[in-house]
Amino acid sequence: MVRWIIAMVVVLITIFFIYVGVSNQLPDDLGVTDGLLKPCPSSPNCVSTQAAPEDVAHYAEPIIYTGDRKETQLTIESYMLSKGNARIVSSTLGYVHFEIKSRLVGYIDDVEFYLPEADSVVHFRSASRVGHSDFGVNRERVRQIQDLLVD
Repeated sequence: MVRWIIAMVVVLITIFFIYVGVSNQLPDDLGVTDGLLKPCPSSPNCVSTQAAPEDVAHYAEPIIYTGDRKETQLTIESYMLSKGNARIVSSTLGYVHFEIKSRLVGYIDDVEFYLPEADSVVHFRSASRVGHSDFGVNRERVRQIQDLLVD
């Protein structure tokens, strides 16, 4: 009986990690289109400055910055990479996309920053690829960037 329970637990854990691996695929529709980042899904595991302000589950204030656009982007990139679990997927002046991998299970979040040329503002979208809730991880990540850039 104990062997059967152990075998079932091993099978369930294996299925879970296969699910996470399959679901963690890079979305093909990220980036900026007509000045907009991809909208958040209905699940509460996404935060975006471009969500409607009345959508309190997803909306966060854009970050107003002073100084140089390129230097601001480099500050963001350096900070994110210093965390040790981030990698840059793509980076051009005004846009950067990171993958952030959780240490325990290996969930991946996509974190995008958009710095329009005409404004001194940082728009962002931080979203989990897998699951329903993120336990506030994406919103906390954004708060850290706000603290970094706001004097």
